[in-house]
Amino acid sequence: MAKEPKVDVPTREEFDALAARVDDHETRIAALEAGTVTPPDPIPPDPGPDPNPPGGVQAKRIADLVELFGVNTFSSLDNGNVWGSWPADYRPDSVVEALGWITNGSGFALRVREYHYAGREAMQVPWLRQVVAAIPGTRVTLCVAANGSARDVPSMVAMQADPTCGVEWIEGLNEPNTNFGSGEVPYAETEAIQDACWTQTAQRGSVMGPSIVAGTPHPEGWIQGYCGTQQNLDVLNASMSAGNGHYYPPGSPDAPNTGYSINEYIGGLWGAYAQHPIHLTEYHPTLYNSQGHKPDQPGWSGARDAYYTLTTLLRCSANGTMGLWWYALFDYGTVYRCGLFPKDHANDPREDAYGLRALCTLAADPGADRRTFEPGALAYAVEGGDEATSHALYEASDGTFFVALWRSLTEPGGDAIPVRVAFPGGVRQVEEYDLTAIAAAKRGNNYPIVQTARDRDEVTVQLDGGARLLIVAP
Repeated sequence: MAKEPKVDVPTREEFDALAARVDDHETRIAALEAGTVTPPDPIPPDPGPDPNPPGGVQAKRIADLVELFGVNTFSSLDNGNVWGSWPADYRPDSVVEALGWITNGSGFALRVREYHYAGREAMQVPWLRQVVAAIPGTRVTLCVAANGSARDVPSMVAMQADPTCGVEWIEGLNEPNTNFGSGEVPYAETEAIQDACWTQTAQRGSVMGPSIVAGTPHPEGWIQGYCGTQQNLDVLNASMSAGNGHYYPPGSPDAPNTGYSINEYIGGLWGAYAQHPIHLTEYHPTLYNSQGHKPDQPGWSGARDAYYTLTTLLRCSANGTMGLWWYALFDYGTVYRCGLFPKDHANDPREDAYGLRALCTLAADPGADRRTFEPGALAYAVEGGDEATSHALYEASDGTFFVALWRSLTEPGGDAIPVRVAFPGGVRQVEEYDLTAIAAAKRGNNYPIVQTARDRDEVTVQLDGGARLLIVAP
C-alpha cells in the first residue's frame, strides 16, 4: 500500500527532470562507470553571507555547528567480541570519558550512532542509559545493523520511546549493498525494513533511510543502481523523512569541483532522495583515500585528517547537512586505524580529537538554552581570499559571536593569503585562533592566540590551508 510521504516530494515531472539519467539499469551503471552521469540540477545551495549585508549577517547557533558532529560506537562489545572491534574498549565508562575529553566541559554533547541487533537489548539499553545520564543532551541514532532484518525494528522503536535512551533518530538497514558475509541484501528486504521503521514509530519525522553505499562521483547513480527502478526508489523515499549516506572521500573533502567534494556528494544524495534532508551517518576523511594518505600507509598524517575534518564540519553546517558522524570513536579492530582515539579514552588522542576539543573549548556554550535561543546578527564582511576561502557566523547563548574562516585546499598549510574581516561600526575585541595548528601540535589546553584586536573595525587574517576561529565581543 502506498504511504503518505512525511515531507513534500517533487511531482513526477519534476522528479524525472531531476533524477532521470538513462532508461535501464545496465545503461545507468555503464554511464556511472564511464563518468558521464551528470549531477542533479539544482543542487542544494551553499549560501555564504552577503559581502556587504544591510543590518548585519544573521548568525547561526554555535551549538548547531559543534553538535552536528557525532561518533560511531559499538555497545555490543563484550567478552565474546561480538562485533569484532577488539581491542577497542567500548564500555560506557570509556565512551563517556572519551567524549568528555573532547567536549572539555564546554556544555556541548556530541551525537552517538549505534548498530542494533534484536536480542541484545539487555546490553544496549543500559549502555545507552549510562552514556545519556553522564552526558545530558546526548542524541542517539540507531540503525538496523548489517545482516539485520525487520525483526530489529520493534525494539529500536521501543528504545526511541524511552527518553532515558536518548534515541532521536532511527535508520533503515546499514549498507545493504555491501558484503558483510551474507552478500548484497535484495532491495525487497531493504524496503521491508524501511517500511517497518516508518510504520512502527510514532515519530516519523525521525526516520532516516538505509545507508546505501554510494561512491563518488555521482552517488545518486549508485543508489538508483541498487534500487533497480525509479518506482522502487520512489517507494523507499516515501518511507523516510531524511536521506542517509556514508562519506569516505578519495581526496580532500572540501576542495571544490573534484567530483568527490562534500558539496557534490550531498547534492547527489539530495537528488536521489527526492530532496529530503541528508544525514551522513559514517564519515572518515582518509580511510579510503586514493592519494596515498590512508591511515595504514606511510603518507598518512593526523594533522591532515584534522584539517579535513574541521573543514568538512564547517562545510556541512553551511550546506544544510543534518549530521556528520565520524567512523569511529575508537579504532575498529587492528586493521582500521580510524578512531579519534586508538583504543580508549586513556590512549593518545589523534589530532582530529585535539582539533574538535579546541573547537568545543574555544566556542564553549554551557547555557541551558544553547540549542533554542534566537541568535542575532553581526555587521561584518570578508574581503580578499580566493575561491577556496569560506566563512560563516555563529553566536553563543551569552551573545559572543564567532566568525569561522577556512581555506579548502588539497593539503593543509601552504602559502598564506591576506583576508580582511571588517566590522562596520567596530567591535570591542577580536581574538584569532588557528584550529588546524592547535590540532597538529596536539595542544589540549592553553591555546595560543594568533592576534588580539581591541576597539577595532577590521582585522587581517593571514589564511593558509586551515581553519581559523575569530571570537568577537561586539
